[in-house]
Amino acid sequence: MDTSAILKQARDLATDEEKLMLLAGFIGENMDNLEPKDFILLLTPLMDITRRIYEQNPVQDTLSDYVVALVKLAENYIKDEQGWQATPLLFKAEELLRLQPDSEENAEWKYNTYCQIGECYYTNQRRLKAKEAYQLALLYAKSAGLDTEECDYNLQRIESPTLKYDPVEDTDGYLAVIDEVERRLYKKLKNQPRGMGFCFEYWSAKRDLLAEYGIEWRSPGVMNPRVMFD
Repeated sequence: MDTSAILKQARDLATDEEKLMLLAGFIGENMDNLEPKDFILLLTPLMDITRRIYEQNPVQDTLSDYVVALVKLAENYIKDEQGWQATPLLFKAEELLRLQPDSEENAEWKYNTYCQIGECYYTNQRRLKAKEAYQLALLYAKSAGLDTEECDYNLQRIESPTLKYDPVEDTDGYLAVIDEVERRLYKKLKNQPRGMGFCFEYWSAKRDLLAEYGIEWRSPGVMNPRVMFD
């Protein structure tokens, strides 16, 4: 059964609980075969369903389902080069996490979720937000007696990156416009082949768009002149 067929079948079901079970089951069974665009199509209604269920019954289990849907949808928007769509989803996930008490039983769940949020922020050009998320994950890992190696590694790659990047990327001015810039870039370049040399076309277009907002930006190629990019 393909994505469009399962979505149609879900729409025809009577209750949100039935729809949730069908969509979550299909995603679980086909995890390795779905492309980011498929995940987006499936997770968008699933997120709405989990939101409604949570609003009707705001307990830990329904909250967890809602947060998982938000973060997974954000992950796949980023993979599909639509990072601007991910930002409000991650903000919402963090808001929901803050509503829950920092109890012992919540510690491992919060640790795992903040790690996932941190990775989303890191790949979506929000390194400071990623650092905050990983630092929170580290606190919950310690309180739950969990191994902190993953958090330590992720914090280290943020604090000591392998490649240099323009510090303007951490400024409020850049972060205020980057989602709009990325949305425009996606529309401008979506039909361009992602072959060798695409990164230079992408960086050039990004630099020009940021300049329209009064931001002078240096690409990874400029910041790392001795590194070969393709």
